[in-house]
Amino acid sequence: MKKPNFMVGPPGTGKTSEFITKKYKELLTKYSHTKIIILSHTNVAADEIRDEILKLPEVKEKGLTKKTFKYKICTIHSYCKSKALSRDVFSYEDHISLCIKDSRFKLQRISASDFEGDKHKFYKYISDAFGKGMTLKEHWKTCGESNRNSYKPYSINTIVEMQDEYEKYKKDKQVCDFNDMIKDFIEKAKEPDIDALIVDEAQDSNIPQKRALDKMATNTKEYWFVGDPDQTIFDFAGADAETFYELSKGAEELEQGYRCGQTINNLCKQIIKPIWDHYGTHRTWRPANYPEGHEKEGQLIIGNHYYLPNYTTDCSHLRILLDKIRNTEETFLFTYRGNPSDTFVKNFFEQHGIEYAHVGNTAHVPKKEIRCHKLWPEFASGKPMSLQQIKDFWDYLSSKVIVHGKGEYEFKDWIKKDYTIYELIKLKLLKETSVNEKDFRLIRVQKGKKEDYEKRLIYIEKVLRKGFNLEGDARVRYANIHTVKGLTFDNVIVDLTRTRPENYFEQLRLKYVAYSRGRYDCWTIASQREYTLGVE
Repeated sequence: MKKPNFMVGPPGTGKTSEFITKKYKELLTKYSHTKIIILSHTNVAADEIRDEILKLPEVKEKGLTKKTFKYKICTIHSYCKSKALSRDVFSYEDHISLCIKDSRFKLQRISASDFEGDKHKFYKYISDAFGKGMTLKEHWKTCGESNRNSYKPYSINTIVEMQDEYEKYKKDKQVCDFNDMIKDFIEKAKEPDIDALIVDEAQDSNIPQKRALDKMATNTKEYWFVGDPDQTIFDFAGADAETFYELSKGAEELEQGYRCGQTINNLCKQIIKPIWDHYGTHRTWRPANYPEGHEKEGQLIIGNHYYLPNYTTDCSHLRILLDKIRNTEETFLFTYRGNPSDTFVKNFFEQHGIEYAHVGNTAHVPKKEIRCHKLWPEFASGKPMSLQQIKDFWDYLSSKVIVHGKGEYEFKDWIKKDYTIYELIKLKLLKETSVNEKDFRLIRVQKGKKEDYEKRLIYIEKVLRKGFNLEGDARVRYANIHTVKGLTFDNVIVDLTRTRPENYFEQLRLKYVAYSRGRYDCWTIASQREYTLGVE
């Protein structure tokens, strides 16, 4: 088995931009781009790497595009599927639908209350067992009493029976899930003809994924693991920090930070120190310098760390946070351990009229919709609107008419210039009742409860009053810690009020990952100040 080389670096030290991108440039002088593979664990990370590589002059000269890198820079699962599978992908969402709708499947007859409100815990259970290279019964013995209790009144024998039924269902339907992608590659695919293989965030690889990667690397001339064992936060899915620490001893390390300023850098070092002490891996990790034009070039980024007892307490630190969100163009991340915090975060945003979006998704209310609300009084009064503005309005107007008898309510491409609402009525593109709307309420767009729609309108009005920039992406994002790993924001707010029963080192790594997403200032939302220090 071919052993990988290791490149280790703390958060924000340039593992992607300073190593992977430069390494790819070097590899491109020796090998064909068709035989250089870069794999990551998430589509977000793969996209980031691809975007950096596409900026290289050497790549531009060769005329390479995003399409060129479809299965050359991608996730481990995508690559495995491209080499081994002809079956359709059976996603987690499909599994949920199966549980709810298909009476032939046993989970349909299981009450959600039997699984503490989450009947899809079964899917997670079998995935975690697969990731650890265990049978369901082996995983049952090692997963802990609290986890086993969550499956009552079902025994492990019942879960095994459910698994057998699940596998039969997939076989009959000729579909595969994400575990099957890895399994089929290991069992059925030929060793690919690869000259160089780089694995990003390699510390998150579980046992089956490592087996798949080793098979990919069989014929390689260069094999690299890039990562940081201090950021291993997928222990539950089979990631093994202990092994990565051991294998990466003596590896080349990146030291200069390009993300975290002095405040966040110091806080993260304090959090992770017990782990460094345990493994004897005291790293030199220097804080970032001010980016050119931000402040004085060459000075350290001096940030602040604030403490908030909760989302509702009126304190000076909360007011500082809100003022910064409203009065700067900086980006903000709200992150947390447990998904139930979603509700508290979103309520906070809506209470204060903050425009926001989930990481990787569109805004809670599309910017286009908010812009339409803002411009409606001018449009309704007869002010000409640009072609793009009319396009924006078109999706939300309640009084469109059929155009040219085609039975379509769509915006017509033959509208070529600026129009007033009266001209559109004259052209019979709108009904006369359009202008009689007292308020622009985007009628018929929101199909839900009246109270939900009214709540949405109140939120939109608050956002408009606060004067947020309605162009570009939402500056305020939220997601759990596992989702945001690898991302960068100017400011980070870490909610530690709802933790889960992890072991001590896992708790420290989660906090380490969460705080290290930020450049400048950070806030801690917690019921106890000790959480800010990584000390329980």
